Amino acid sequence: MKQNRLLLKIEDFEGCDLISSLLQDSIFHISLHFFHEKKKRFHLMLNRFCWEHADCFDENQCYYRVHSGLYIHHVDSIFVHGSIAKEQYLNLLTFHSSSNEINMVFSGNSYICINISNILVYLKDLHDMYPTMTMPMHP
Repeated sequence: MKQNRLLLKIEDFEGCDLISSLLQDSIFHISLHFFHEKKKRFHLMLNRFCWEHADCFDENQCYYRVHSGLYIHHVDSIFVHGSIAKEQYLNLLTFHSSSNEINMVFSGNSYICINISNILVYLKDLHDMYPTMTMPMHP
């Protein structure tokens, strides 16, 4: 399969909806995030299911995942809700925004609320996709 790495720059609510659809069912290890308070940036790395290729089940009978970086700018503060252990993996359910915040909602009733002064988000695939035999399923 041809390797098209995503690189998106988002500056509005519709773009955040697009990112939400691309990041649904991403796996996030809590240790793979960083908030640079002086530069007002929040970075994290996710293991993203490639929904954009989910209908392209290939000859090897597999789907794809990729490690992606999510970079949020103009961050004023971050609030973590729920019991999130230091070595925990989280499953991202949704990503949504309002005029002054971005919320990342995870399974297990946990979320990260990111207070922002302006929407500027980048999503970047960090390497080529790799095969996986399973597709996330929802009841």
